[in-house]
Amino acid sequence: MRDYKAHSSNSKFLISYNINDKTFGISKAFSVEFPFEEKVYTSEAFYDELLNMGRLSTSFLIKFQKGIETLESKENEDIMDSEEALLRNRYEESKWYRIDFILVKEEIIITFTDITDVVTYTQHLVKLSQYDELTNLYTKSAFNQLVEKTKVPYAILFLDVLRFKVVNNYFGKAAGDLLLIHIAEVITNLLGKNGFASRLSGDRYAILLYTDKVYVEQFSETLLEEISNYDLGFNILCNIGIYIDRPEEQMAASLKVDRAIMAQTAIKGNFTKRYNYYTDDMTTSLVNEQGVTASMVEALDSNQFVLYFQPQFSHVSKKITGAEVLVRWKHPHVGMIPPNNFIPIFEKNNFITHLDMYVFEQACIFLRKCMDQGIPVVPISTNFSRYDVIQPNFIEDIEDIRLRYNIPVEKIRLEITESAVVEGTEFISSIVGQLQEYGYVVEMDDFGSGYSSLNVLKDINFDIIKLDMKFMSNEKSNYRGRTILASVVGMSAKLHMSIIAEGVETEDQADFLRDIGCEVIQGYLYSKPVPEDEYIEKLKENLS
Repeated sequence: MRDYKAHSSNSKFLISYNINDKTFGISKAFSVEFPFEEKVYTSEAFYDELLNMGRLSTSFLIKFQKGIETLESKENEDIMDSEEALLRNRYEESKWYRIDFILVKEEIIITFTDITDVVTYTQHLVKLSQYDELTNLYTKSAFNQLVEKTKVPYAILFLDVLRFKVVNNYFGKAAGDLLLIHIAEVITNLLGKNGFASRLSGDRYAILLYTDKVYVEQFSETLLEEISNYDLGFNILCNIGIYIDRPEEQMAASLKVDRAIMAQTAIKGNFTKRYNYYTDDMTTSLVNEQGVTASMVEALDSNQFVLYFQPQFSHVSKKITGAEVLVRWKHPHVGMIPPNNFIPIFEKNNFITHLDMYVFEQACIFLRKCMDQGIPVVPISTNFSRYDVIQPNFIEDIEDIRLRYNIPVEKIRLEITESAVVEGTEFISSIVGQLQEYGYVVEMDDFGSGYSSLNVLKDINFDIIKLDMKFMSNEKSNYRGRTILASVVGMSAKLHMSIIAEGVETEDQADFLRDIGCEVIQGYLYSKPVPEDEYIEKLKENLS
């Protein structure tokens, strides 16, 4: 046997095979790595030792023997062949080795090179291409590939966490990552063997569920409930879009996911309808929505959004005591676009905060102009939604705008919709408290239309409650509505909260409200929302 010690190292282990006498020579390095003695073995003894060790499978032994036989049949010239195998060494460590068969004249040199690090890294790269590193769910591309191969009936579900950005901003990225892992675990446990899932990106998940429509709904309801039970001190809410597969359409997997996303987008931010099915008319709706989205930035930059004011009157003195600022879109080609046609879209695409801050600034500009011109002013209220209050710099941003125009804090009030309480009463209570420290009067808008009105009264110290007159919209329930209104007004008075009733349309409603202790009203009985110049005239007439 030739001396190959010069070629041996900690990562390469050699044996030699003598073609003439069919024997294997074991090097010292090989005997250190594997439980072989440093000696010459006959072929039969060598193969028996490998089998007895259990280091190699029978299939690998066959490949190993064929590697030897292939080189034996060649003429005497240098030639090489290779195999790779996962072997256990003398120290019971499983490692990957590249086995090279090198024909050198009458000998075959067999080298075992430790390639564990290379294979491990390669496997890691493969895993990264197939599995999300944080949640261990499939990646987007791997998910789509599996969808393409699925032949049984299924549904695609798209889940998006509402206001996930505020979780990262308010609780930190680590808390956000833990929430994402929790959601992945809930999905995995619920699915079992009934499908598979992907973390598409960020807080967006796609799920393939082998199922019928009934089970889809049961699965969705359970999934949403278990996610919402996560204890973070902040309500974790999601919406789900559902696409039931139509095999006859032969559609790409990515388009099926897009349809589930469309269904979810149609109800995003809706806390009563938590899951939604894709329908073909959503495609048409999407086209209209894209038209609004394409125009919104230009509209804001060119001041197409204009302020309207709805005065609030004392039903005793008949004087204006305040006003709510509303917004209209005055499109140069389409004309006046009502809020219902663009506000929901802005809430979906997160443009609503830009608009609300714009309206707040325009309100400050209006007040500054009136004060500079000696026009008597009353406090005006601007609206902020749940999308606004969760922004990390919400309070700092409005303070910066107010101070820029030197507006006395008592001249501008902040309305927060009751639906914002879905973020959690503790969170909203903290925001309200900070605003009040700056001197703002904070109003709860649409009280009575939300899902948790009594909790609002109990947990959050608002300055003003704006009553929703939908309580009295149905004549059949008029008595019950009046009873509830009287109770709310009484409770609010004991809690030192003022009351404004909005949506008042008749003298009878106004008189009833006055009699139960609610003097200030807003609604068509006194005035519809009016443009700036008309509102200024009302101010001059009523407050001169």
